[in-house]
Amino acid sequence: MAVDGDTDRTLSVDSRGRLWGLHATLFEAGLFGATLFGIVSLCILFGYIAFDAFQPLTASIRWYLLIAGTLILPTAAGTLYARRQPAVRAANAKAFGVVGGALVAALCTYIVVDALSPYDVALVLLFGGYLPAVFTLLVRRTNRTTQLGPTAILSVGGGLAIAHGGYDLLRPIVGTAAQWIAYFAIVTLPVAFGLWIVGRRRWTRQTARRAVLAVIVSVLLLVVLALGLGIDPSFWVVLLSVGAIPVAVVIGEIVVLDPAGRLGAAGPFVLIGCLSVFLAVERQLGLEGPDGYLTTTLLLESWHGLDASSAGVYPQIVGSIVIVGVMGVLAFPVGIGAALYLEEYAQRSGWRGRVATLLEVNISNLAGVPSVVYGLLGLALFRNALGFPTGIVLSAAGTLGLLILPIVVVSAQEALRSVPDSLREAAVGMGASRWQTLRTVVLPEALPGMLTGTILALARAIGETAPLVIIAVATTKYSPPDGILSSATVLPLQIFAARSNVDPAFRHGIVPAAAVVLLVLLLLMNTTAIVVRNRFDRRSQQ
Repeated sequence: MAVDGDTDRTLSVDSRGRLWGLHATLFEAGLFGATLFGIVSLCILFGYIAFDAFQPLTASIRWYLLIAGTLILPTAAGTLYARRQPAVRAANAKAFGVVGGALVAALCTYIVVDALSPYDVALVLLFGGYLPAVFTLLVRRTNRTTQLGPTAILSVGGGLAIAHGGYDLLRPIVGTAAQWIAYFAIVTLPVAFGLWIVGRRRWTRQTARRAVLAVIVSVLLLVVLALGLGIDPSFWVVLLSVGAIPVAVVIGEIVVLDPAGRLGAAGPFVLIGCLSVFLAVERQLGLEGPDGYLTTTLLLESWHGLDASSAGVYPQIVGSIVIVGVMGVLAFPVGIGAALYLEEYAQRSGWRGRVATLLEVNISNLAGVPSVVYGLLGLALFRNALGFPTGIVLSAAGTLGLLILPIVVVSAQEALRSVPDSLREAAVGMGASRWQTLRTVVLPEALPGMLTGTILALARAIGETAPLVIIAVATTKYSPPDGILSSATVLPLQIFAARSNVDPAFRHGIVPAAAVVLLVLLLLMNTTAIVVRNRFDRRSQQ
């Protein structure tokens, strides 16, 4: 009988185990099916949008054969070769990343600085950037490292206060210089300083000095050449400083230090060459490509509400970039500072501890508040309380900044909590102050998690329309903003307005094309944040 009881129990355990195994299999299959359904649904949705935006059926067969022979097949062959060679693959990915990132950074820098006025940006950078840098160097030379953090914060705040208070006196003086000089101060000098910092770590001091001198001399030679040809050198100064110089440095390092991956460094240039050949042959043969709406007219012209073929969203693209950029400048320092206070400085007992707990609970709840409520908050704060004009960049950026602030704070808190206390204790045991521990130990470890929150915040803010409608941001603008106190609009609002146009070409052509542009902007910002996050993540693990 005992044997029969043991057998029954064994059979019961086996059947229960098989039942749980079946449950786990069904659960795994359900998760896989849900994921697959979501991916397929998104692909179908994006396929519809791309089909309406590009109109692929309007192109001729000869055009597809040409693009396959001159562009797709060569780049596919190069990609297959690179995949089989680890060194070539790594160099190829690095080269594509730096070329694409440098070009995007150069274009965005020029667009934003041109919209905000290069003289204003140069004035702010002079007192809010260069002046604090001088104070920081003086503090370092006196070996007073414990005063580095407060000195940097006070010098930045004081410099910005001087720039704001003396704007009426200083702006005419700065405005007497040529425009390319302002761009030289805004982009070339910071790039040269960054190259000096990188060169000191990777090369010798003499090589770093030569690299900085080469940057400044090459930019000045470009300015002389452009002025001799009667061309405004401003854009070319930005393109050379932000676009070409980082590419030259990275590609040069690959060629010199990575012999096995040298061939991969040619990847982006092969792609550019194939694209040039395709465009030249297409123009020579007069082939008909897709008659879509995602054209240079859409990207570089202003809005036209009557003719879809003449409608452009350049002011909306610039407005989106400027508003999101100003939003980041306003929200991220405040959000990260609040997270640092709540996690590292706030007391956990007494009435201060109860206040800190109350703040944390409210911040967590604010992360789920509908965006319309933030629009009402922005209307009450910026329009009614502060008296700002309706629809200006500062009001829109401030409202979106309030919207993403809880996300930034919560994600930064989680990133700070993930840093082990043993690292803090080790730094304190070695004699580091609280500020030195935060700056050299805690923040580098928590920065990847903070950047993850940045990605989520940007993804939410760039597509918002309801808060901007509440604060009376214009749905259509015919010129880009010329400062943070000027009116502007964003791409989602223009898509929202174009959707109600009576012309089907707007609803089924311009709207999908503008949506593709918005998705590209979102992907570019997210890609930049992901690359920076992964870079800091690798540094923290080394």
